[in-house]
Amino acid sequence: MSERKVCELTIMDITERMLSFHRRDEIAEASDYAEYNTGTCDALNDMRADMETLTEAEFIQKYDELSLEKGDELFGLEEDDPKAQYLQGYCSIIEDVLSFINPGYTYDQMTMLETGIEFDDAFEEAFYGDMEHHPHDDEEDDECGCGHHHHH
Repeated sequence: MSERKVCELTIMDITERMLSFHRRDEIAEASDYAEYNTGTCDALNDMRADMETLTEAEFIQKYDELSLEKGDELFGLEEDDPKAQYLQGYCSIIEDVLSFINPGYTYDQMTMLETGIEFDDAFEEAFYGDMEHHPHDDEEDDECGCGHHHHH
C-alpha cells in the first residue's frame, strides 16, 4: 500500500492489486483453485491491456459479450472439469470489474435474464435444472424432495 490518497487510485491500480493477489496463490488450499486463478489472471491481463486503448463503452461491450460467450461454453461442461473452473474464474472477474465501472451491471444482467431473453432447452435446464424432474407450477417455491430449493 502506498501513501497516496484513495482518490488517486485508478482502475488500473485496483486491477493490478487483484492480479497480484491471484498470482500469489496464498489462499488456503490454493492448488484446489489453480485453474480458477489462472482464468482470473488471464481475464485481468486481457482487460488491463484493453483498458489502455478502448473507450468505456467499447470495453463494457467487449467484456459483456465475452462473458456471455464464455458462460455459454461453461454450461456445456461438468463443474469439476478444469476448463469449467478456468472459465468460472475468467467470467467472475469480468463481472467484478464491469460492476466497478457500472454498479448496476449484475442487476442489469439478471433483469435481462428474467424479462427479455428466450431460453433454449439446454440453457433452461442448466439454469433451472431438469425441467421434467422440477416442473413449473404456480407455487412460489417448489420443494420436490431432491434437495434443491426452486423459485419460479
